[in-house]
Amino acid sequence: MVNIFKGCQTESAYGSILSGRERGGQRGVESGKSKQVTVYTTPTCSWCTTLKTYLDQKQVGYREVNVATDSSAAEAMVRKSGQQGVPQTEINGQMIVGFDKSRINQLLEIK
Repeated sequence: MVNIFKGCQTESAYGSILSGRERGGQRGVESGKSKQVTVYTTPTCSWCTTLKTYLDQKQVGYREVNVATDSSAAEAMVRKSGQQGVPQTEINGQMIVGFDKSRINQLLEIK
């Protein structure tokens, strides 16, 4: 039997999603301290895909929350940031709206 993956993610990303594992590692974080990273996304958001690809490349572990299917998570996201748009990234309680690479790098201490 052959697994066929179609979509905008890598095969390993789909494997992680289907197995319920968090994506990425923590080697991209320079300080050695574990960061709590949550990425709020929707399936049709191209910037969400860009953000997840960037975090995967930097080997940053994160938990992905699909706000299109989880209304309570969507409400919590809006309460935290005051914004409805995605992607949003929460790093140790700090919210980042959009794909703001410099802010992400700053909070994750990526050089």
